[in-house]
Amino acid sequence: MIAKDGGRAPLAWAAGLTLAGLVAATSAHAQQARGQAARAQAPAGKASTAPAPTPVLTDVKQTAIPVNPTDAIAIVNDQVITRADLADECVARKGKEILETLINRALIEQALKAQKKEVTAAEIDQEIDSVAGRFGIGRQQWLQTLDKERGISPFQYARDVIYPQIAMRKLCEGRVQVTEEDLKSAFEAQYGDKIRARLIMVDTLTKAQAVWEELKKNPGGFEKVAQEQSMDLATRSLGGLLAEPINRFAQPRNVSDAAFAQLVDGDPNDKDPSHKPKDGDFTGPIQASEGAWVILRREGIIPAETRVSLKDENIRKMLNAVVHEGKLKQEMAEVFEELIQKAAIENKLVGTMKMANENQHPEFRVDDKVKLMSNPESNTPEPAEGAEGQPAAAPKLPTPAALADDAARFEKAKAEGQAKAAAKAAAPAPAPAPAAAVAPAAAPK
Repeated sequence: MIAKDGGRAPLAWAAGLTLAGLVAATSAHAQQARGQAARAQAPAGKASTAPAPTPVLTDVKQTAIPVNPTDAIAIVNDQVITRADLADECVARKGKEILETLINRALIEQALKAQKKEVTAAEIDQEIDSVAGRFGIGRQQWLQTLDKERGISPFQYARDVIYPQIAMRKLCEGRVQVTEEDLKSAFEAQYGDKIRARLIMVDTLTKAQAVWEELKKNPGGFEKVAQEQSMDLATRSLGGLLAEPINRFAQPRNVSDAAFAQLVDGDPNDKDPSHKPKDGDFTGPIQASEGAWVILRREGIIPAETRVSLKDENIRKMLNAVVHEGKLKQEMAEVFEELIQKAAIENKLVGTMKMANENQHPEFRVDDKVKLMSNPESNTPEPAEGAEGQPAAAPKLPTPAALADDAARFEKAKAEGQAKAAAKAAAPAPAPAPAAAVAPAAAPK
């Protein structure tokens, strides 16, 4: 789902400075193009390697998960733990996070319905294939990686990641335009000058000013100050050295703009060439986010690429795609904020009521004494009734046929793996051979 950062992650800004700019997306497109070209030149007769199919174990059966609140979800020495007990614990621990996901999904579904749009199963399947292709791997390998390394099942991936992305794109149709100025900025970011730099990051302006005063007295001590005082763990041990150069127009823009203004461009009204920025110069304190202030030192300049031109149609087409994708993501975030702003949301878990067109406070606390489902005095509200007097059901998202096959295959593989592990654990260990049974060495003839 889409979420606001709110400036609460200052430590991540350094990576964003070089990776979140237009150049990062451009590089990804370039790598993808090179990968496609390499695959096209590969020998036609060479078959791709794929994992062998897992043999079917006929004795493995899947047990249906209990669905009623009073059903036993586990039994410990005749003590029953019901599904309601599990639900209460989940609400207490992860309820706020999961409920927010459900609320966001409902907002998107309502917006799609209002615009008479829908997300089809075929579109979800196609998007999964496209994402896997951008990483240069097959669909199955990509889904297996998500399932194994991040604990995201194929259905969760389709429902909570792919579906919202496609839906938000549909809600933003016609709202994104790429201008000539956008293309010029993207070209400059990709092929223009870049700054190799070191960084010192602190969490307050007072600390930043103190560090700045210290550096003015001893400019050569930048690396040591970075190692001792910078809170950016990614660069601290390297004396503040950034792994990637800073590109013009990179995000956050206020940082890259200040870096180029102070370390490359200089004062346009100062005609004295001796005042031009040079290696070793450092900036004043720059606010990178709500809780991060940085000072940058110029280590060198990577000169602009002069063998390319914005008049090249291939370059224009590539940059257009990169800019459009970046502006689309920004527009998606803004449209989603509009949905939240216009919606009336009553959150009974955290005890808040937001009227339509009313701002909502970003932080809430969940009651740690969650009412139990089995408590007869619980004031938990009954579900809203539908048109036929039945509880209103959540919107059903389309289930791609290919995704259902993927999920079934993964579940079967998991069950087979568990069965093999259980059989191996239950098998008796082979007994050591007695000494008498060991054949003696043959005597020399």
